[in-house]
Order: sequence, then structure tokens, then C-alpha cells
Amino acid sequence: MYVIHFTVKVLPVKTTIILEDEIYEYLIKKFGRRKISKAVNEVLIRGLFKPTKSMFGVDSWLTTEGLRDEEELHETS
Repeated sequence: MYVIHFTVKVLPVKTTIILEDEIYEYLIKKFGRRKISKAVNEVLIRGLFKPTKSMFGVDSWLTTEGLRDEEELHETS
């Protein structure tokens, strides 16, 4: 048996965005000139791909207490 591993590199795409002066100055002060792209990418990812909320733990009254054991016989009527 042979196992072949493929590595796929995602190349960044260069684009131009137009920022307001205040936003540009803030990004430079907070992240520096060389890290503006990373900061913008993080903001866009958080804004566009918001994580979905899990239903786990929504109802505080719902617990595992009182659940039927799998080995327990089913009720038949």
C-alpha cells in the first residue's frame, strides 16, 4: 500500500482597498505598516464568517440526570 500526501498552498490574492484616513492611521498605530493586511483579514473573517452558536447548554434545566440506561429494557405497551 502506498500513501501519497499532497500539500496545497493557498496563495494570497493582492487587491486594493480604499480606507478613510482615520481608519488607516488607526491601523498603522495599532498594528504597524507591515501587519495591516493581517489585521484587515482578521476583521473581515470575524465579520463575514460569524461562528454559529451551539445549542449545547441553552436550557439550564436540561441535564443528564434521570436518563434511561442503554442496557435498560424498553417499555412496551
